[in-house]
Amino acid sequence: MKMNIYSKETHKRVHQYTFTQEELQRLALEKVANELGLDLSKVEISTESNLRSQSNGINPTTFCCHVSITEKLDYEGDV
Repeated sequence: MKMNIYSKETHKRVHQYTFTQEELQRLALEKVANELGLDLSKVEISTESNLRSQSNGINPTTFCCHVSITEKLDYEGDV
């Protein structure tokens, strides 16, 4: 039996990064704020984010990130 073997050498670069829980939460907040066109540095905006288990106890390594952004619409600033 004759085998046709083809080999190809490639040059590549692999980038890997591991995010901490705080980084994941910050990135999720920034993504949502960007989609909504909000500036998170404004005083009238408060944020909250946390990781929640999605597994119902079956696989404790499955999580989602919950993001909450609250705008105080009646905020008048320093008077």
